Amino acid sequence: MLKLYYADLGALDPDTFCGELSAYRREKLNALRSAQSRRQSLGAELLLRQALTDCAPERVWPPEIRPGGKGKPEWDVQGLYFNPSHSGELAACVIADRPVGLDVQKSCAYRAALVRRFFAPEERALLAASDDRDRDFGRIWSLKESYIKATGEGLALPLPSFSVVGEGEDKPEAAFWYQLIGDYHFAVCIPGASSAKPEIIPKKLP
Repeated sequence: MLKLYYADLGALDPDTFCGELSAYRREKLNALRSAQSRRQSLGAELLLRQALTDCAPERVWPPEIRPGGKGKPEWDVQGLYFNPSHSGELAACVIADRPVGLDVQKSCAYRAALVRRFFAPEERALLAASDDRDRDFGRIWSLKESYIKATGEGLALPLPSFSVVGEGEDKPEAAFWYQLIGDYHFAVCIPGASSAKPEIIPKKLP
């Protein structure tokens, strides 16, 4: 099972929302000051609630959510794994039956300094030959982020140490999925899998 939920955040007001939140999310929201960051955080939680209702309707909301050893959020729902992401005015959440990572990036211009610092040689070579550097930059960046989120390593794993393009020895043993939806790059990674193709579920938030 692999499901990807996403929603626009434009109409979401975290200061007037009165539904029940997990303790993990309340703590996150209390630490955020900007309206956009609060919308993003709340949107990720609301999508997670919808995902849990769809995939484990017997579970009472909210579950216990806690940061793992390196910060990746985990919960006490047996047999299901999740990962949230947000960017700009969009939030997303993936839910699966094995560890999974999700990254969403709003489209932006190619940034040569980031490529030199964080991309592997194969990735840099692909971008040098690309006829659409902006799109390929966003694709590679989101795929790399999805991998370090899936493994739980985060930035403890140096980004130039692996490549998400080509088939060289630096390619991780993982399944990747990517799609550009509107102005956003979506990437999903499942370590050790042979394929990753989520069911895509757009949602409207209150």
